[in-house]
Amino acid sequence: MHGDVRPILLNHWENKDPDMKIFRKLKKSKGNNTYTQYMKSSKYCICAKGYEVNIPRVVEAIFHECVPVITSENFVPPFFEILNWESFAVFVQEKDIPNLKNILGFSIYNLTDMSHGFHHKLGIQRSACFGGIVFAVVIMLQYIEFPYGDVISSLISATNTHTNKNGSYPPQNSSPPSQKSGDITHNSTKPPYVLVKGMTTTYKGHDEGIMNHNNTYLKRNTTSLSVQLPNISVVVDVPRKKKKRKVVSISEMHDILVHNRASSHFMKPRWSSSADKDLMEAKVQIENASLIEDDRDLYPSVFRKFSMFKRSYELMEKTLKVYIYKEGEKPIFNQPEAVMKGIYASEGWFMMQMKKSKRFVTKKPKEAHLFYIPYSSKILKATLSPYSHDRQNVVPYLKNYLDTISGRYSFWNRSGGADHFLVACHDWGPDETRQVMGTCIRAMCNADVEKEGFELGKDVSLPETNIRDPQNPLRDLGGKPPSKRPNFAFFAGKMHGSLRPLLLRHWENKDPDMKIFRKLPKVKDDRNYVDYMKSSKFCVCARGSEVNSPRVVEAIFHECVPVIISDNFVPPFFEFLDWESFAVFVQEKDVPNLKTILLAISNKRYLEMH
Repeated sequence: MHGDVRPILLNHWENKDPDMKIFRKLKKSKGNNTYTQYMKSSKYCICAKGYEVNIPRVVEAIFHECVPVITSENFVPPFFEILNWESFAVFVQEKDIPNLKNILGFSIYNLTDMSHGFHHKLGIQRSACFGGIVFAVVIMLQYIEFPYGDVISSLISATNTHTNKNGSYPPQNSSPPSQKSGDITHNSTKPPYVLVKGMTTTYKGHDEGIMNHNNTYLKRNTTSLSVQLPNISVVVDVPRKKKKRKVVSISEMHDILVHNRASSHFMKPRWSSSADKDLMEAKVQIENASLIEDDRDLYPSVFRKFSMFKRSYELMEKTLKVYIYKEGEKPIFNQPEAVMKGIYASEGWFMMQMKKSKRFVTKKPKEAHLFYIPYSSKILKATLSPYSHDRQNVVPYLKNYLDTISGRYSFWNRSGGADHFLVACHDWGPDETRQVMGTCIRAMCNADVEKEGFELGKDVSLPETNIRDPQNPLRDLGGKPPSKRPNFAFFAGKMHGSLRPLLLRHWENKDPDMKIFRKLPKVKDDRNYVDYMKSSKFCVCARGSEVNSPRVVEAIFHECVPVIISDNFVPPFFEFLDWESFAVFVQEKDVPNLKTILLAISNKRYLEMH
């Protein structure tokens, strides 16, 4: 079950329809005969992507004369410049998996032609030979000095660019694809079944618009390629090749924070309130806080400006009032019990603590300094897109909610949302909220300083916590003293993203000091994982698919120095905490030198960090 497409496929089709032979990995048999026989006796072979877009099933399907059904968005089929893939394969978008049988059940294409046309033209062996020749020619034209090589290569690569004004496929004014007609012929050697009606292309562009905080529509800078497809002549949008991401250091993040705060302009409300006066007075007191060099409850050395933080905290407890909107359907809104366990539990715990607070919460919105939008990004995703990465319904849902509260109350309209805040710990949080709630203060776990959706200085990085036992979340708090930690460095986890496989390639079973593992065997309460953290000096917090990881909090929880390997991750509460005083930051490119970097930390420095 690699990736996220295959679990969706099985959720919709495993044991649901006798015509749809959709299985998990088949039992091992000699020569994989069971798998091979299924391919030889099926009309369609589903080629669903795993972690990446490419998959050997495409070639296997052709090899066994089974029509490949490619469910892998943005996958460029082999030898695309030469081969007309839509003449012998079916392309199904990942969002259309629930309708897979309907798509395959109403084709006007000829099944026999589709299944055998490619092989009749080339033959299996000739196809392989031809493919190898094409590949060799392309390489030769690109890398060898050859008369007119650059010109020919550019033609093969289809680099003639055109601009598509509306950024969609097909264009708004384009005519629909012409469709073939004719009776469906069946292959007598395979059970009768029908194919796709009106094949649609999946070579779709991504010229998506974004909304900035002033609700101005911005367009991404994209180019498009003019590509001739069968029975259709349109302009297809293809995104530019991604630029290499800039890596922003912790010191540079601090510079960005200072700059953003200095250059930001306070949004003047449409009308004043007593709350505005309270906030301005508090700001003056915080900026002029008396110097504090020691504290019996806190460690001033781990804060950037401890005196200001201390005064800010005191004023918050004394003055701050928050109004919580009661609108919204449960469990997405106003139901913290729905998300009190797991890696997104920060959402539920914050909501629960806020709702229970008599000190901060007010039932009189005119007294409020801030307004809390009590939603769960995790439950929103689970409710509207439980088996998909399609965010089509999520943003309109939030917009409808915003329309409701702005129509019922005047508070959002007074400030444009600048005095509203939300908490979102799911990976989708930054993207789903920036389009309609981008003016809010957003506390988010997925805090990437270089990614659209997080604004340092306005938004806040929230700790991602993995709550195993909601009844006793602090049960395993603490760890062994520094002198009784035999393990030098530790990591264990699933292979999400591209960094963790790199980490294991360099360090798994390579050095006895480096306890770098894949996901550990399941035991009650994850005792083996917890014990490793409690007995290790350094705990490696390597990013997964996104920059955030619950290991950062887990390491601190078990008194293990966190080693954060996640480029451009903004650590929690970055505005006040001096993270470099108690954590190690290693750039992803330096994974091969990880042990050398950690050994360079003196014992004195380690004890200070611990």
